[in-house]
Amino acid sequence: MKHGIPSTQGFRFVCPPLALLIGLMLAVMQGQPSFGADLRKTEGGAAAQPNVKCDKAPTAIDRLICREPSLAALDAAIAPALQDYLDRAARPGDRDARTADQRFWLDGRAMACPAAAQPQPDAAPGGAGNEGVVACLSRIYEQRVAVLRYERNAAAWPRIRFRPTIVEGAGSKLCEDLERDLIASFLGRGLFVNPLGEREIGFVPVPGLGDNPMVRRADIDAYNLGKPFPILQWIADNGGERLPTIEYRVFDSPKELLNAIGRGVEPLAHSVREAAHPVIDIDRLPRPDSTKPQTRPRAAFASSSILSSDEMPRFFRYEDHVYLAGPMQTMLGQPGDLGIYRLYGPARLHRVCLFDAHLPMAHLPDHALSLREIETLERAAGPLLPTGRLCVDIGDEARTLGNHAAWRPWALDRRRPMPGGFNGDQLALFMRNRALTGPEKARQYRAYIAARAAAVEALVPFYRDEFGRTPAEAKRFAALYLDRKISDGFELDPDDDAAAALFAADYSEKHAAQQAALAGDTAALREELGPEPRAVAKGVKGDLDEPLVSDTLEHPEMLRAVLELGLDPNEVGASGRTPLMVAARLDLVEAAGILLAHGAALDTRAKDAVAQTDSTGDPLCMIGDKAAGDTPGRTALSYAAELGSPEMVRLMLDHGADPASPDSAGRRPADYVKNRTGDAPQSAEIAKMLK
Repeated sequence: MKHGIPSTQGFRFVCPPLALLIGLMLAVMQGQPSFGADLRKTEGGAAAQPNVKCDKAPTAIDRLICREPSLAALDAAIAPALQDYLDRAARPGDRDARTADQRFWLDGRAMACPAAAQPQPDAAPGGAGNEGVVACLSRIYEQRVAVLRYERNAAAWPRIRFRPTIVEGAGSKLCEDLERDLIASFLGRGLFVNPLGEREIGFVPVPGLGDNPMVRRADIDAYNLGKPFPILQWIADNGGERLPTIEYRVFDSPKELLNAIGRGVEPLAHSVREAAHPVIDIDRLPRPDSTKPQTRPRAAFASSSILSSDEMPRFFRYEDHVYLAGPMQTMLGQPGDLGIYRLYGPARLHRVCLFDAHLPMAHLPDHALSLREIETLERAAGPLLPTGRLCVDIGDEARTLGNHAAWRPWALDRRRPMPGGFNGDQLALFMRNRALTGPEKARQYRAYIAARAAAVEALVPFYRDEFGRTPAEAKRFAALYLDRKISDGFELDPDDDAAAALFAADYSEKHAAQQAALAGDTAALREELGPEPRAVAKGVKGDLDEPLVSDTLEHPEMLRAVLELGLDPNEVGASGRTPLMVAARLDLVEAAGILLAHGAALDTRAKDAVAQTDSTGDPLCMIGDKAAGDTPGRTALSYAAELGSPEMVRLMLDHGADPASPDSAGRRPADYVKNRTGDAPQSAEIAKMLK
């Protein structure tokens, strides 16, 4: 939320609640408008042409769509969707009805987004001046695309079990039209969809009442008495610590509102709120009978006047009446029911429709997102991320990702930037390039790739069996979810130049020598090193790299070759460790022996590492077990005691390693044996050696 107005992506006012049935039932989509689908330009079935000059567009809304790139993109998308919608009409009369429906929708845009009819003329496209207008138009345009594609999508995906259904109100035109739009929204590709579309009654900001809370106004005949009155919507962003909260309050007439504003008691937004009264008086609503089990929960607005954006109701018009759409949650943070109400007064309301949908829960056998393979993937990815941790956000975005992955997987197709502005492809590039910085990262990357492949294969049956997708489509959904899951835990510190360098276009080219060393390609490495191998080896090492000697550790013959070329066996890398320490950590006994034979020092102590950072700096957010941090001053024997085999420890001791040498924390090699994750007999044997 910016400036107190929900952003396009974050229009959670509808998603999780309207959303939570809409919100995961539906999910408020973001839109990409299209005045190109305006029937004024598509009459007769011809696809709209987006090259009309903006100043010649017929309305202020169309001119804004033309000038705003994100809306113009939807303009291009809605035109073919409309053409398909018209082509699927069974009879000429049906086509005429659909054409009229599109005209009705076009006329309804200004009602749903009243500020769009008068956008700020000096606001730049995408700028703050038109931000709320663009967000509103995006929502209704994307919902319209979903409706236009409803028949095509319903035919393509016939086996989906988790679609919305009518529980109450079957047979009424209102409920059946809304059910169609709910299902259309459910089948849409966007993360969030507002199924009310142009029916929703839009609010406009009230100037002069401040930005937080943001106060917005609409004049609505909420009780269907032929008497519109001002309804004000207070939106508090809560400093980003929790979801925004919304409250509706009402004045009996515009004059009463003007009087409240005119009194000018500061803070003005607070005094105006106090002068109003609730649209729904929860204190006067009938109380549930505690002796009778409730078959359906009460709507959130019946229990509190101040609601989170996940729970807020929405006013909309249908034909000649005003209704309220209110989410009803059966479980916190999960989709529930959506009720449609007609109000007859502050304490009189009648539920007209009830929609329901069920998301696969974690305790159900068909819930695939709790697979062991996914946990393995998270653990494998953690060490490759900037902090060496997988810090998945536990907020609304993370919840939305999981719910959509299990319930509306096609929504994963939407490419959403990560917190630092990166997408999934850039994450893959980061992790691959990180693997070029040393043998430990290369080994972790191989483990990550293997874990990802196993997790993808484990998820494929779920998407194949529950959604009727081909194996190839199911595999794509699985990969999208897994990559997004890792991406959500990735955040870079913008001031960390070393980490940012991993995205450089020529990073791989500059690391040709490292690639050859890690792959064991001796001929390629010799070519890269040229006639001055020692100078070249120092010149190609970046801020995050280990020495080339360390990169060759898994290839003994190559290791011997580079040492004979004069490369330093005691050079310290970005990890603060020498090649011998790295060999000890990876339990490469043969490599350690070669290093010792070529003058590797046993008494060198580890230095501070060059760390990749994130903007939070939180070191304790790894999923699963938290790895103990490293300590400066450790020796190769210390690492061998913790991570190596008895053979590695014996090799070090035979060459004169000191088992009593402490690190900067005062811990000796024997103190690290208890941290080993190998089998107990090996640990006992190593402990005995170090006494």
